[in-house]
Formats: sequence, structure tokens, C-alpha cells
Amino acid sequence: MKKLVLSIALLGACPVAIADLSESCKTYFDKLDSLVKVIPEDTVTKQQTDVIKQSLEMGKQQISSLSAENQDSACEQAIDLLKQIEASLPKR
Repeated sequence: MKKLVLSIALLGACPVAIADLSESCKTYFDKLDSLVKVIPEDTVTKQQTDVIKQSLEMGKQQISSLSAENQDSACEQAIDLLKQIEASLPKR
């Protein structure tokens, strides 16, 4: 669980207002939002989840300031990394 939280936090530091995002970035942030939603909201993870959510919002703002080409490049790399992380997680 700690690895998942850390990974999501690091990814969140990476890239945007949804309207200003390229399609690949919208896909990326949708996937991250889905991952954050499955983190149990208990007293142990609440603070970490809040930090992750803040990081995601900051990332969205940062990415939205990039050109569409740079957005695509950054988010495609992030999607690939996210797929690797998902593949390494235990299956439910």
C-alpha cells in the first residue's frame, strides 16, 4: 500500500485544468483519479490521500501550461509508467 501511495504521489507531481488538457493527459488523470478513489479512507491513509489529491491538482495546473505536444509527450510517458505500476500490483 505504501508503494502505491508513493507512486501515485510521484505521478501526481508530474502534470492540468481538464479543459486545457490533451486527450492523453485527460486519460492519464482519469486513471489517477480512479486509483485515488480506491485508496481506503481511514485515519491512516486520509492525510496521504489528501496530499495526493492536492498534488494531482497542482500537476494538472502545471501540465495545462505546456504546449499540446509537450503535454502529449509527458502524459504518454506517465501512462506507460502507470501501466507498469498497475501490472506490478497484486491481482484482486
